[in-house]
Amino acid sequence: MLPNEPVERFMTEAVLSIDVNARAGEILRLFAAYPVHHLPVVDGTRVVGMLSSADVLKLEGFIPAHAADRQQYLSQRVNVAAIMRHPPISVLPTQPVEEAARLMASGGIHGLPVTDRHGNLIGIITTTDIMHAALFPERRGDLRDNSGSKTGPVPMTPAQLHRALQLAGPAAAASDDNGTIAQALLSLQARARSLEGVLECAERYLHAGQDASSHAALAKAIQRARGERGESLSVPGL
Repeated sequence: MLPNEPVERFMTEAVLSIDVNARAGEILRLFAAYPVHHLPVVDGTRVVGMLSSADVLKLEGFIPAHAADRQQYLSQRVNVAAIMRHPPISVLPTQPVEEAARLMASGGIHGLPVTDRHGNLIGIITTTDIMHAALFPERRGDLRDNSGSKTGPVPMTPAQLHRALQLAGPAAAASDDNGTIAQALLSLQARARSLEGVLECAERYLHAGQDASSHAALAKAIQRARGERGESLSVPGL
């Protein structure tokens, strides 16, 4: 079952795209250079179409039998607009991830550009992201430990930890030791979430193309984690 979460929690923000005026040879270069299967087509920052690795097969229809250099012919005679799928099917970052899955299923597609209300590209969500949302909803949700390992010196189930985090919010305002413990728990929760963001960006950087956008996303996640670190904590048992 998909979590009741917005698309922005599962989308990829570091997006490789292609300009609508680019030549078709650039499509082959990008798909060969990067381990991606979807390319949003943009006019400036606005999404005007979509390409998938399957669309590369369409290029065969543009190449005459007498062409000596197939890629050169594509680069000189065919542009992206000729084979892109348009108008693009897209989603807003605030739409439920279930709606993104429904659009993919009804459209027979495997990737959706995520845009703002003006159609500007801000991310992409694919069937892989949808599967991660269904299988690992806690990756972007509340801090839980599904491995069964200890989160501290006292064993806790995921339900117990989730309950502790719920109680920590109101208790953090207290001026006694209980308030201090609650503040520490909430601080550790925020720290864990920021480090989870670093881990996700690092995984995408290693497995989804080490381009400039992925590098920038990873650097931003690390900077965010450092900013939320505050004073170094040393907690026995953690």
